[in-house]
Formats: sequence, structure tokens, C-alpha cells
Amino acid sequence: MPFNQAINGDPFQGDFPDWYGGEPRDPLAAAVQSEVDQLIRLRFQPDVRHEYLTLLQGRRAQLPGRRPGEPPAVITPFDFLPATVGFDTLLVPGELLITRQSYDGGHGPVGLEAPYRYGKDVLAGFGLEASEVDCPALRDRVLRLVPTRPMGSQELADAARALRALGLEVSLCYITTLAGVVKPPPHKLAPSGGAKAALLAEEVRLAGGGPDNRPVKVAIIDTGIAEEIRADGWLAEVPRDGNIDPLDTFPLPNGDGFLDFAAGHGTFVAGLVREVAPGAEIAVYRAVDSDGIGSEVTVACAMIRAVIEDGAQIVNLSLGCQTQDNVAPIAIQAALEIISEWARENDRDVLIVAAAGNSGDTTPSWPAAFPTVVSVAGLMPDRRPAPWSSRGYWVTFSTIGQGLLSTYVPGQDAPEPNAPAQVFGQDSWALWSGTSFAAPQITGTLARRYQDAGVSLPDALSELLAAGQPIPGFGRALKILPGI
Repeated sequence: MPFNQAINGDPFQGDFPDWYGGEPRDPLAAAVQSEVDQLIRLRFQPDVRHEYLTLLQGRRAQLPGRRPGEPPAVITPFDFLPATVGFDTLLVPGELLITRQSYDGGHGPVGLEAPYRYGKDVLAGFGLEASEVDCPALRDRVLRLVPTRPMGSQELADAARALRALGLEVSLCYITTLAGVVKPPPHKLAPSGGAKAALLAEEVRLAGGGPDNRPVKVAIIDTGIAEEIRADGWLAEVPRDGNIDPLDTFPLPNGDGFLDFAAGHGTFVAGLVREVAPGAEIAVYRAVDSDGIGSEVTVACAMIRAVIEDGAQIVNLSLGCQTQDNVAPIAIQAALEIISEWARENDRDVLIVAAAGNSGDTTPSWPAAFPTVVSVAGLMPDRRPAPWSSRGYWVTFSTIGQGLLSTYVPGQDAPEPNAPAQVFGQDSWALWSGTSFAAPQITGTLARRYQDAGVSLPDALSELLAAGQPIPGFGRALKILPGI
């Protein structure tokens, strides 16, 4: 059935029934609801957020320095500009970013004296000097600015704002987190729940993706993929070289025997894409560490590599950042421009899909807020807008993002006060919530439509827009996978 004939915003019409079947539902639903309630409260709890961010900083305190010329590191230090209400701005300390055009050609206001119309002259007055970014693919577009004297993060932020007032394209170098660095942990399924999940997984696998369908390649920019090859065969075909999620890296240098705070995120996202699009070719790129922290430069570099070097047609970004003055992050903007130009020159269609974020407000989250990006907000299991989801005019789609079921990783969560630690065995399935897990459903739907129906990616996107039900601030709402 064409998507534009879908009933009630359900393009697959029963392909994905409630997974829990006869399993006890109430205890799981209560646990998931408790976790997302905590997420809703976080925007009003600066002490809780700042304590958590300080803990994350301490877990990477022994980060070694990197010599000039070395490739960009996935693990990076970070700082944050605190907020009282909302979410804090995370940044790479000790540097700014500037477009090369601003640096070389200047965008000073009309009438400014000629010597100061050039970025390099203005920057010297601010005690900043330019150097190359760590990503060769970005060096024609973006430069790194480093202070010639010690400057704290707030002073750098003030300098960035002042330089923008002079007409220069300058910003902080942002940390892209996994759609909100503080988010509900995954919830373990009971053995019987895992068995039900495996049964559903096999039903979904048989629903599409036959050998005669044309290939479609999906890139997931995330924490990487678990090294484990599951006995049930799920995600066994996903390449592992160089993109393994280490699961237990922090605290540096040797970990602590427990799963890191974002461990398994990339594996979970990949499992959701596989559920919706059984025949898609999936590649997972490690650009965010297993505590959920990644530099926008590292993420941008992975985006370019996935599309231009490896031929990805759809890129899933279950990550994002809020920025100073809502200014677009420079490195990711450059990556989108490079990918768009390459696609036009090579007559290729490429779609970028990004999670809208979990801030519970209308503050733009990037890269989701870029006009060329397909942005995805979260709904509750009954398809009402989720109060924890970011929303706004910039959102393209929304789908269920609460209590999603997918593949997880072996290991043990760190114990919490008054709560037993969860232990995940081999071939684990888990529940997780957030727009991180709404986005891959849209990614999978676009891939499946392209593959099974033979339509172009732009046409698949148009059909999906026509199938959705409009909700103010939440774009076009769709039911794909069930939540709980």
C-alpha cells in the first residue's frame, strides 16, 4: 500500500504489533514511565545535571594529550556553560571554530576600516590564532581558533559572540551528545520478554528485505557497534573494523568493570533500523564515546566519510547539541554543505536523519534543526506528544520514542542507591527511551520504502510526509514500532 494511503498515520498497517503480547506489561510500563519522568524533571534540576556533568568530566580526567598530525580522537575533554532552567551548553574547552571564508575574506560590517575587514586581523586583537582542524575533509571550510593566553570557557564564549557581532562566522566547538547526555538508562527484559522479542525479530526479518530488492546503505554515527556476534544472528553482518563500542572505557585509563553510561547506544539504534528495514545494509561509525560525549568535528568527519568514501545513502544521527544564541554548529554545517555539493555533482540522493533531542522545549537542537535534515521528535506509546521531547517548527516527523525494544550488549550497569544493578547477558534485549530511538525508525522506514517499492529517496520522504498526521511542533506523526 502506498504510504499516502496509510490509515491513521500507520504506514505499515499491522507489520509491527505490540511486542509484549502475553507478557506482564504493567511492571515494565511503570519502570519506563518512572525513567522518562526523571528526564522531564531534569530541565528544572540544575544541581542534578551539573553533578552528573562533573562526574563525566572526572571520568576522563586522565585523558592523554594528542600529538599534532594524529587523527581525531573519539574521547575528548569537555566543559559546560551552566543553565538554570533547560539544558547546559557543552563545548570543547580551549578552542573556537571559524569558517575559512570568514578568516580569509572577511565579513565585516560595511564601513569598517579595511585592515579590520579580514578575520585574521580581528582575531589577533582577541588573542586568537588559527590552526587546522583535526579532520582533513573539513580543512577547506573550517579552521580551529586557539587562544594565545589562557582563556576559560565563558571568556571564549563571550569572544565568539563579540566576533559574530563583527560579522565573522565564529562559534564554540560543540559537544554533540546522544540526544541529551542525561537520559533514561536501558531497562533489562526478563528472559521470557527476550524470547518474545526474538520471536518478533524473526517475524520482522521475514517481512521484507528479500535478495531481489535493490541495496540501500544506512550509516549510523554513534558509539560504534558491539564486538559481540549474537547467537541469534542479529547485526552479525555489520562491519566491526575500527568501530567497536568498547562498553567499559571510563573512568580512564582502564574502566571500572561496569557498562559506561552510553554503552550499547549504537547497537540499540542499529537494531531498530534492522527491525524496520530488514534488508538494509547497515554500517555503524564510532564518533561518540561510550559515556555519550563527542566533538562536532569528529561527528562531521564521520558523516563525510560515511557518504563520500563509503557510499551511504541515509545517515542516522541519534545525537545533537544546543548552542550559544542558537547559532548553527560550524563543523556540522560544513559537513552538510560538503555532502550536498558532492551529491549534486554525482547525481546522488542522500538523506540525513537526526534526533530532535530530549530537552522538552522548543530550543533548536543541531543537526536536527538544519533545514536540509530530516528531524524526528518523540511521541508517547499512545501517540500523544512526549513532554520530554524537543519540539518546534524545525521538526519534520515524530514517532514513538518511549519504551522501545532493541538489541543490547552484555555487561553490568553500575549499582545505584536503593536499586539493584542490572546484568545483561549475551544476546540481550532491552527497553530504552528518547528521540535517539525515534529517529532510526524514520531512517529504517525511508530505507525500506526505497528498497522494497523502488521509489527514489526524495519520493520516499514525500510519501512519508503525506502519510503522517500533523501535530503542532511535532511535524508529521507516525506509528512505526510500538513502545510501552
